[in-house]
Amino acid sequence: MNGKLIISLGLSIIALNVCSWQVFAQSYSERYPTNAELMRLREKLRGQIRTRENENEFKDSRISADKQRYNSFVSAWAKVDRIVAPFLGYWSGYEESLLVYPGNSKGRVCIIYEGLGENELFFGNVIDGEIRTNRKEVIIKQGNYLGVASVRNNQPDIFVTPPYMNPRIPLTMSEFMNRARMNRPDIPPMVQKFKTSGCRDGLPSQR
Repeated sequence: MNGKLIISLGLSIIALNVCSWQVFAQSYSERYPTNAELMRLREKLRGQIRTRENENEFKDSRISADKQRYNSFVSAWAKVDRIVAPFLGYWSGYEESLLVYPGNSKGRVCIIYEGLGENELFFGNVIDGEIRTNRKEVIIKQGNYLGVASVRNNQPDIFVTPPYMNPRIPLTMSEFMNRARMNRPDIPPMVQKFKTSGCRDGLPSQR
């Protein structure tokens, strides 16, 4: 292998690493969207919902019992924290999900993101009917749908489509651990952080 080819390969690897780092860096929101930007993104979310419902591409697989259990779960938490309760649940997306749990104080939520081989715990507070997360994202709710508004390269958008939908009761940490920890050494520390942060994974009476 001649020197020019080695140098070329080396530069290609460096460029690939830089691009990979840029993609990773861009996966996090740079700032919270402004109120004006959120107004536009709410309209975009409504459009995504209309498209989803017209195309009927992602069918609701929940049975009546699932919906009844979820509604009972939300109603129980509404008596404790009225502003948090509508956001609680296991919200399904396309190959990813959001699990939203009540926190240890009024208005606070704990959120687990589930993706392909990826899990992340983060936190937020419900303010003016929206969740503002510690990742500088705003989770907006429209009916039985959630959209995540964020800003990347100074461009506000809802980057995950379709919206999260069809909520169920969120998994308990025992269920989450049993399902996710296979070959994943990071799961037990995440569950421990969930517990030490005061997050709740059951009904209000289960103290």
